[in-house]
Amino acid sequence: MENLKNNADKLLYDFGLLNELKNYGTPYIVGSYAMDLMVWNDLDIYVSNEFMSTEKLYKLTSFILNTFHPVWYEAKKDIVDGKIAWFHGFETEVLSELWNIDIWFFDNETITNTIEFYNRIKAQADTDETKRKSAINIKQALIENEQYGFGKYTSMDVYRAVFEMGITNYDEFINTYKLI
Repeated sequence: MENLKNNADKLLYDFGLLNELKNYGTPYIVGSYAMDLMVWNDLDIYVSNEFMSTEKLYKLTSFILNTFHPVWYEAKKDIVDGKIAWFHGFETEVLSELWNIDIWFFDNETITNTIEFYNRIKAQADTDETKRKSAINIKQALIENEQYGFGKYTSMDVYRAVFEMGITNYDEFINTYKLI
């Protein structure tokens, strides 16, 4: 996990992604990086969207294309939970391995609610090593069984199952969580 976070730091700091995002709003690193629960090459960043525009979407697109040379890229304005959101998602191999980076521009309320959720999960993970290991093991098993990612189970599913429902292993997760 330490190597994953070190490589994530390279993308954020050495390649200048976090600095660039400050030109568009306040960036917040969220997800498994923020909670020290990384199991694969994935970064999630939220940025306050009060200053986002189509022109800025194009400018950020240019930075991403020129800096990261993505093998896959998508940028769009969207409606999420009835609110305007902007999305930049890409996969890059600039560190000689595939990395997925999702950048969402959300309203401050959505960001605050997400950060509060992540802080609750992180506090539990920091004080309960059994739950931390359960979350990591379930995420790794989902990846190994190709049940993790778009259209399948997500990290949020795992965090809710482990930290809110007390699920402790992959089999219990598959047999219990799918019923929800």
